[in-house]
Amino acid sequence: KERRYEEKLKQYEKEQAKIEQLEKAAEQMRVWAYSGMDKTFKRVKSMEKRIERMRVTDRPKKDRKMEVRFGEREFRGDEVLTIKGLTKAFGGRTLFSGLGVEVAGGERIALIGDNGSGKTTLLKMILGEEVPDGGKVRMGPTVKVGYLPQHVHFDHPERNLVDTLIYAQDCTAQSARNRLAAFKFRGEDVFKPVSALSGGEQSRLRLCMLMDEKINLLVLDEPTNHLDIQSREWIEEAVEEYEGNLLFVSHDRYFIDRFASRIWLLENGQIMDFRGTYQEFQAARARGAAGQAASDAVSAPTKLAEPERKKEKPKRPGGTKNLEKEVTAAERAVTKAEEAMDALSLQIEEASADYLKLQELYEQREALEAELQGLYDRWETLSAQLEEARG
Repeated sequence: KERRYEEKLKQYEKEQAKIEQLEKAAEQMRVWAYSGMDKTFKRVKSMEKRIERMRVTDRPKKDRKMEVRFGEREFRGDEVLTIKGLTKAFGGRTLFSGLGVEVAGGERIALIGDNGSGKTTLLKMILGEEVPDGGKVRMGPTVKVGYLPQHVHFDHPERNLVDTLIYAQDCTAQSARNRLAAFKFRGEDVFKPVSALSGGEQSRLRLCMLMDEKINLLVLDEPTNHLDIQSREWIEEAVEEYEGNLLFVSHDRYFIDRFASRIWLLENGQIMDFRGTYQEFQAARARGAAGQAASDAVSAPTKLAEPERKKEKPKRPGGTKNLEKEVTAAERAVTKAEEAMDALSLQIEEASADYLKLQELYEQREALEAELQGLYDRWETLSAQLEEARG
């Protein structure tokens, strides 16, 4: 959410800087418009309308933070989850064979892989919803699991939100409303039937229900998939507040990078187990791929992949001084072209009785107007670059 706010604020400040730059440009064009050129006046008016449209954007405000507190169950011992020799096949196709991993307390694991690699099937086996063909899954003795599936299902979608919590948590109506308010379900919204909620709202309601179940292993299957930005932020905020063990499937790189401290890549029926963040995992894979390519090459040696750098705008020699000179030169070019346009207008007046001469002069004026338009555009571009360079 903080990231989203910063992005909105940055966009707002960028718009304000653009408005200021456009106002300066419009003021300069008013000065140039003394020559009586219709095109210049039209351009000033167009620019002023654009400025007014941009003024509609209000400065962004920070949303109230969700007051989330999971009732986490105390975790004792080191063992959260142990998988040994796990095997599963469907219709003659082996999803995975002989999987073996262990999870200790405090780990936050992202399970990633291509669609159809068996991620959701593995989750279901861990949860006891799917039976393996071979091997076993063992939970630690003090582990209590909370599960948020990709598609949330409620047994009684006709019930409103308050009643749903009352039946599920055996709590009072006021307690239910307080818990719902912590997840931003307020006012008349709490009396909506569950069936009227969007997918993101249903996921948020399920997390609200998990909040008081005293879990210490939270399992998520594509928690941000197909959600709008605000719903994703709410889910992320709730997960941020959860301090227990975490296992999730996701294709959302931002979500993975934010929450995972360990990566399981399910590929070719095996798990590649990496302890570290998603960025570290990607860097390690890039180094591994580059190293493999180097070992496979027979002739030319292969350079190791370097971390991708942000593309920087090429700097102009001489910094702002050269830009200032270019802006001044552009202004002079505009003035010179407008003077030529004035002279041409006088010639048109003087040749009013000469049809052939008039036709020639009109063609010259049309060409000069096009040139002047290009000079205006160049001046605008250079002025914007100068403002940006000055910071």
